[in-house]
Amino acid sequence: MAVQALFKLQTIAAITIMLIFALIAGIIGAVLWYSQITGIGGIGLAVGLSLGIVLLQWAIGPALIRMFTRAKEVKKEQAPALYQMVEGLASKAGIPMPKLYVVQDKSPNAFAFGRSQHSAGIAVHTGLLDALPQPEVEAVLAHEIGHIKHRDVMAITIASVLPLMLYYIVLVTGTRDERQSGGFLLVWLGAMAAQFVGNLIVLWLSRTREYYADAFSAYVTGQPVNLMKGLARITYRQAVSPAPARSVETGMRAFYIADPVERQSIVEVAAALDSGDPAKLENALEAEKRKAPLQVLLTHPLTVNRLAALNRIRKELA
Repeated sequence: MAVQALFKLQTIAAITIMLIFALIAGIIGAVLWYSQITGIGGIGLAVGLSLGIVLLQWAIGPALIRMFTRAKEVKKEQAPALYQMVEGLASKAGIPMPKLYVVQDKSPNAFAFGRSQHSAGIAVHTGLLDALPQPEVEAVLAHEIGHIKHRDVMAITIASVLPLMLYYIVLVTGTRDERQSGGFLLVWLGAMAAQFVGNLIVLWLSRTREYYADAFSAYVTGQPVNLMKGLARITYRQAVSPAPARSVETGMRAFYIADPVERQSIVEVAAALDSGDPAKLENALEAEKRKAPLQVLLTHPLTVNRLAALNRIRKELA
């Protein structure tokens, strides 16, 4: 059952990438068709600029991440247990062994990055190794392997062209007709609104990929409850810790296992998980879901929603 579920999951993840690519291609095609009237030069510049920015981000992103997080690569002899854990998970996933990095940071976190499956890396915070027992660390690492397996960095990179493209396209096509009529402010507001819609799509994709990575971890380890406990522990620590730095709240939010801006206390869910009582867990999850705010502006799904999805897999595997 797990093998079939993993195949289905990987197929859905791949289809999601193709749909996003098709959406972007469709927008470009529609604009190019429209530009037969208004001129192709400005539109070509807008699309080219958007693609150029994203390609630059894709090219230098891994180096910037290593620099900003101060991630240090570790070899097998330096961290044999951690290395073997990642190596075993990569083998199960059928991907090359990613480079392993350690970040000296007390926050419980791990993240995957890189341009492709062959150039991927996984960074583990020392805070994660201190906060979680070995089975939960393995479940979190399996989640990150899932991101690499599903090519999530590429998916988000492709999608991130959308807000920029929408902004520039509306700006270029609108100002062409409004320069003489004094309507530039309205065009600019329209461009900002289009960019906001594009950002909502990217955030939705980011949350969707988190669910896929969670499911991958659940199926490949066969123990969804380990990731559930790990997520609950991580989120609770973030909920009672001081607010994260502004740099974390903005540029680096997508590189956290759970969104560090989320301030959701899940004490009852964590207690239910530790009790091992399925009925108590169901009740705690339902109670937290009723209190959950909207998540449209979050990079990650609310932890309680992720736990509920993992709980469904737990019942399926049972």
